[in-house]
Parts: sequence; structure tokens; C-alpha cells
Amino acid sequence: MFIYSCRMMTVTQIVNSVFTSNTYILTNNTALNNCWLIDIGDIDPILESLPPGGVIQGVFLTHTHYDHLYGINQLVSHFPECIVYTSMHGKEGLFSDKLNFSRYHDDPIIFSGSHICVLKEGDNIELFTGIKLDVLETPGHDRSCLTYYTEQVVFTGDSFIPGLKVVTSFPNSNKQDAKVSVQKILSVAEGRDLYPGHGEVYKNFHCDKLI
Repeated sequence: MFIYSCRMMTVTQIVNSVFTSNTYILTNNTALNNCWLIDIGDIDPILESLPPGGVIQGVFLTHTHYDHLYGINQLVSHFPECIVYTSMHGKEGLFSDKLNFSRYHDDPIIFSGSHICVLKEGDNIELFTGIKLDVLETPGHDRSCLTYYTEQVVFTGDSFIPGLKVVTSFPNSNKQDAKVSVQKILSVAEGRDLYPGHGEVYKNFHCDKLI
């Protein structure tokens, strides 16, 4: 577990047991009861990391692949009012163990919750007073991919991991879309803290430092 602070928000990084994907917990010192997630893997370290009385209001899925959502039904069993934010294609993935690949991990997952919010490019959600999370559609790795950003941070999922090529070998991948999405992400990532779906966090990211 790693904790990062930026203005008005704290980001806690959980490295999950499946493919070392990242889950991020977003909290705010003035609204400790309101917590948010970026992706959902292992549930226990998330529950252990919440502030006393903390309630997860929602989880923003970067895409609906197994390693980024496998804890979702456990999450909504603990927090039944939790809203799952995803794309139109991501909603399809929540209800298909074929699309989300969970059937191939002997852990078939069909979403059991009641609250889904479908996002599109240009949407934004207020997390805390003065902090809004903006949405980019970034298909390529998967057609369900979304990237989220605030004034200070950007969460890229598997649409962009610095130093690595975007994986586009899945059935709903598209190499050309991935290239376009990377450029879109770079246009908002410059100077922000970058939180990818796997690997380390990049504080004050700059494109010219790419290896």
C-alpha cells in the first residue's frame, strides 16, 4: 500500500493479487465518510485502508477486464448503494463473464449490484467540494476503456502505462484506437500525477521523460 497526497485529496494505491493491477482509494480530509475507488480488485486491503466510518460512494472502472473488477460483487455486498461508473461497453462487460474474461479465470463474474452510471467523454462527477473527476473515452486496449482526471491527477488504467506499449491483442482491442487514445491521454497528463492500471505512480508526469 502506498499513499500519495495532492491538494485537497489523498490517493491510496493498493497493488492487487491478480496480475498486480492497481486499485486507488480517493479520500478527502474534510469529507472522511465519502470515499471513492478507481477499479476494484482485492477487497480486504481496501476495507482496512478506509478511514473510520468511511463509505465507498462509487467505483470508477477504467475498463471491464477481470483484473480491474474482480472484487466488484464483494464491494457492493459491503456498500449496497455504491455506484459503479463505467462506459456503455463497460456496462456490457459487467454482465458478461466472456467479455470481462472472468470465466477464463475460473471465477465467473456477473455484476450483482443495483447502481450503474454510464459515462461518456466530457462527463464529470463531483467527488468532493471543489474536486471534479472528468472523463475521457480512451478505447484501444479494450473498447470499454475510460480515463479519468482532475486538475492534479490522471487515472489511465491500461490505456497508457509509461514505458510500455498498449496491449491490443484482445478480441475488443484496436491498435489504431490505442494510438489515438494515448495521444489524447498525453494531452491531459502533462504536469499531472499519473496513476496507471499497473506499475508505479508518476508524480508530476512529463511526456519528455518517457523511456
